[in-house]
Amino acid sequence: MSTDARSSLGSRVPVAGTRAVSVAAMAVLTASYLSVLYGIVDVTGDPGTFALLVAGSLLAGVVLARYLPPLGAFALTAVIAVAGGLLYFPTVPNTYALADQVRFIWGDVLALVTGLSILRIINAELWALAVAPVPVFLSWYLTARRRYALAAGVSGAPLVFFVLTGDASLLTALVGVVAAAVVLGVGDLDRRDGRLADADGVVLVVAAMVVLTVSASVVPTGSGQPLLSTDGPQAETVEGSLVNDDGQFAVQGAIDLSPEVRFRVESDRGDYWRIDAYDRYTGDGWIRTAESQPYRDGLLDPPPGESQRVRQRVTAEDDLNVMPAAWKPVAMSGHSTRATDFGGLEPAEPLAPGDDYTVVSQTPTPRPGQLRDAGTSYPDGVTERYTQLPDSTPDRVGTFTERLTANADNPYDTARVVETYLEDEKEYSLDVRKPSGDIADQFLFEMEAGYCTYYATTMVTMLRSQDVPARMVTGYTEGERVDDDEWVVRGLDAHAWVEVYFPGQGWVAFDPTPSGPRESTEQGRLDDARANGTEDVDTNETRPDPPENDSEPDPDNGTAANETNETAPNGTDGNESTNESAGGQSGSGVAGPDGLGSDGGGSDTDTGDGDGGGDEGAGFQLTPPTPEQAALGLALAVGLVAGVRRTGLDGRAYRAFWLRRQSATDDPEADVRRAFDRLEYLLERTGRARAPGETPRQYLGTMPDERARRVGELYERAVYAGRSDRALADEAIALVDDLVDDRTRL
Repeated sequence: MSTDARSSLGSRVPVAGTRAVSVAAMAVLTASYLSVLYGIVDVTGDPGTFALLVAGSLLAGVVLARYLPPLGAFALTAVIAVAGGLLYFPTVPNTYALADQVRFIWGDVLALVTGLSILRIINAELWALAVAPVPVFLSWYLTARRRYALAAGVSGAPLVFFVLTGDASLLTALVGVVAAAVVLGVGDLDRRDGRLADADGVVLVVAAMVVLTVSASVVPTGSGQPLLSTDGPQAETVEGSLVNDDGQFAVQGAIDLSPEVRFRVESDRGDYWRIDAYDRYTGDGWIRTAESQPYRDGLLDPPPGESQRVRQRVTAEDDLNVMPAAWKPVAMSGHSTRATDFGGLEPAEPLAPGDDYTVVSQTPTPRPGQLRDAGTSYPDGVTERYTQLPDSTPDRVGTFTERLTANADNPYDTARVVETYLEDEKEYSLDVRKPSGDIADQFLFEMEAGYCTYYATTMVTMLRSQDVPARMVTGYTEGERVDDDEWVVRGLDAHAWVEVYFPGQGWVAFDPTPSGPRESTEQGRLDDARANGTEDVDTNETRPDPPENDSEPDPDNGTAANETNETAPNGTDGNESTNESAGGQSGSGVAGPDGLGSDGGGSDTDTGDGDGGGDEGAGFQLTPPTPEQAALGLALAVGLVAGVRRTGLDGRAYRAFWLRRQSATDDPEADVRRAFDRLEYLLERTGRARAPGETPRQYLGTMPDERARRVGELYERAVYAGRSDRALADEAIALVDDLVDDRTRL
C-alpha cells in the first residue's frame, strides 16, 4: 500500500518525451546563434530573405534526414558552404585574384575572433546570408537522425564564434550553452530510450552551471565586468564613450565629464577637432566599417568644393590613441600615421605626453546657396552606405520627419530644419536613463533630454529616413583659447556631431546639440574640478589667477575660462542664423512629435539633474527585472525543482501532507480504504512494514495499540463484507488522525 502512495505523486505529473525535449533544446540553441545573425541582417538588409533562407535550410535538413546517408549530408553541406563563398567572394576587395580573396577573408576571420563585430564587415548582410544555411541544415539533419552530440557541436560552433567577436550578448551565450547541455544530456537519454524523469540530474548540472558562472563573475577580483550586468559595459565619461580606436560605440545612459587636459593645438583658427566618422547605425550604437592604411603623401584628397587652408600643430598632454584634426586633413607629418577610408587619421602607435604632429586641413567653406543648389546626384555607394537604417527602425521616425520637413525642397534645408528642431525642442542633460529600443526613436518621441550622442544619432536617423546621406562624427570641440593661435582641449570637450553629404561640396558638418547648455555644463564641471583640487585640469596658460579682494569683475576680461567662440561646424559663411530653417521659417515654430500644428515652443533647457526620461513619479517604484536577471531567476527555480525531485523531497512533502490531512468524501468505503493506507504508511515509518504474504489482520494483531486494530476491523468490514457507512468512515478517519498526532508529534 505504501508503494501506491509513494508513486501517486509521479502519476499526477504529465511527462513529455525525451525526444521532444531534445528537439526543443536544439531549437533554443539554434535560435541563440540565429538571433545574432538576424540582428546583423536587421541592421544591414532585409530580414525577410534571411528568414526564408533559414526556414528552407532547416526544412531541407529534416526532410533529407530520411533519405540521405551521413556522407551525402556532409557533402551537401560542403556544397552549401562553397555556394555561400561564391556569393560572398565577389564583394571582397581585390577580387582580381582568388588567392587575394582567400587571404582577405582569412584576415577578416582572424580580426573578428579578436573582438571585432561582424557589423564591421562592409557586406555584413551578404556574409550572414552565406553563413546561416550551413549550420542550420547540418545540425537539423543530425537532430532528425538523433545524433544529438554532433548536432550540438555544429550549432555551438557559430555561437562560440559570435562570443569571440562580441556580437553575442552574455545572455544569448548563456542560453545557448544551457540549451547545448540539455541537448547532450536529454539527447543521450533519448538514444538509450530512457525516461525524462531520469533527466533531473541533467537539470541540476545545468542549473549549477548557470549559478556558478554568475557567482564567479561577481566575486571581487580587481577587474572585469559582472556577467549579468544590468546595463552592459559602461564608459564613465562622454569622452570614454566617444573617443576610442576600436571602430564602434554604444549610446549610453547617465554619464560624466572628464576635466583633464588631453592636448594642445596651435592653429590658424579654432575648429572642431575631428577624429573619425561612423556609417552603420545599429539601433543602439554605431559601427565604423572603414578600413585604414598607412599614410603617404597624396593619399588624402581635398574636399571638392571651396575650402580654407588650416595648419595645426597638435601636442599631446596625455596618452592619446587618436589623432584629432580639423576637417578635412590633406597632409600630415611628425608621427607614424594611418588614414581611414572616411578621411580620418589614426596613430600607428599611441602618442605619449609631449609627442606632437602637424596637420594641414582644407576646411570646407560652402555658402548656403551652394548647398541648396547641390542637388541629389550622389556618387556610387554614398546613398547605399549613408542612408542605411535598421529594418526595425520604427516607421514613425520617417513619418514625423517627412511632415516636419514638408516645406524643405532640398537636402540642405531638410538638414537645417531637423538640426533646428532638435536644438530647440530637446533639453541638454548628462543625467539620462538609457532607453530600451531604438535610440533615435526613443529620444525623438519619449525622452525630454539627452546629450550629444542622442542629438547626433537622432539627426542622422531622421535625415536617412528621407534619403539624405548623413553620418555620425566624433571628436572634440575647439576647447579653451589661451592665445590668438592656441587652444587647450580637455576630455570634457569630447563631442559628437553630424556630417551631411552634398554633391560637389563633400561632407559638411551640422551640430544639433544646443551649444549654450553644453558649454555651461562643461564650465561647471571644470569649476568643480578646480575647487576640488583635481590634478591635470589646467596648464600654465589656463590656470586661473587667484582672486583679488574687493575687486570687481572686469567686463573687458573676455569670456569665462572654458567659454569659446566656437566656429559653427556647418561650414557656412555664418550669414544665416542658426535658428533659421527652410523657407525662412523659425525653427521654434516647428511642432512637436505629437502632431504638426501644435505648439512646438521649446522649454527652458535643463542642465541639471533631470533624467530626461519622462520619469516624473516619486516614491517607491517596482523595477521589472532585466532579461539577464529573469534568466538567472529561472535557472535557480528550475535547479531548485530538479534538486527537490532528485532528493525525493517532493514525494516526502506530498506524503507528509497526505498523511496528516484527510477530508471526508461522498464514498465512505473509499474513505476507509484511504484511512487504512495512511495507517499502514504511519506504522511503516514508526515501527515495521507489513511483510509479504502477511494479512492486514495478522499485521495489525502485532500492534499494541487498540486503535490500530479497530481501524483494521473497519477496513475488513468495508472491503470484504461491503458494509460501511458515514459514521464508520468518520470513525476510521478520526482514529488514524489520533495515531498520526501521537506518533509524529515531535
